[in-house]
Amino acid sequence: MRIFLLSLMIVAAGAQAQEYEARAEFMYCNLNDGKTIQDVMEQSQHYGEFSKEAGSQYLQVMLTPMHAGVNNPYDYVIWGQWPDGQAMYNEWGSYTNDYSAWMAEQDEPLEPAGTCVGMIAMFNAATAHSRIPWEERDTWQPHQWADCTLNEGITLEQVMETQARHGELMKAAGFEGWGTHVFTPYLGFEPDWPYDYVQMNHWYTFEHRGKTADSWLSFLQEHPEVLEESEALSSCGRHRSYAGRMIFNNVD
Repeated sequence: MRIFLLSLMIVAAGAQAQEYEARAEFMYCNLNDGKTIQDVMEQSQHYGEFSKEAGSQYLQVMLTPMHAGVNNPYDYVIWGQWPDGQAMYNEWGSYTNDYSAWMAEQDEPLEPAGTCVGMIAMFNAATAHSRIPWEERDTWQPHQWADCTLNEGITLEQVMETQARHGELMKAAGFEGWGTHVFTPYLGFEPDWPYDYVQMNHWYTFEHRGKTADSWLSFLQEHPEVLEESEALSSCGRHRSYAGRMIFNNVD
């Protein structure tokens, strides 16, 4: 059933295996007593001011659970990202060495709005996008995540090549306002973490997400190879969704 046909994987139809690779961190957090998500965003924006002054190439996105299970031990996730390893360690260095002194100079030191634990770092490989103008994007945008295990003999490069090629089919079919990413473990994971990568699909508006949902089955009927090839590469589970919002961006 899951026979892998090499020829299907290497005919990329002009698509690249990945658009870019960045380094990302995820911090799993709970609100402190009396604090709100708005308080967290204001404090994150405050850190963005320090980050910009320090010259860090760093951004932060907030993720809040939508359909992510009922037993989550966290209220929100902070997703930070750098364009490369040098930028990552520069920002870590400025945070570790300079942020406390910068905070002490502020007129009103901020009481922490949240407490974060379980910090992890990953490589973020963007495999395909159909972008829309910034001014047309929702403030909060839908993200869907799943944990995936490669089938025997399959590589991540084959996964990314196939996603890039499938992305071209999606664009030709009229799907707009979406992106696909492959996240792979880097730091902070337990040795027995049972997955090979995390799949992330996102949309720039909830309207585009809805259009994809309503048209996806007919797209698969027209292109059954998309499902067949995806199943030949890996199996994914723990599907969950979040609303994501860019809090600050000192990269672009």
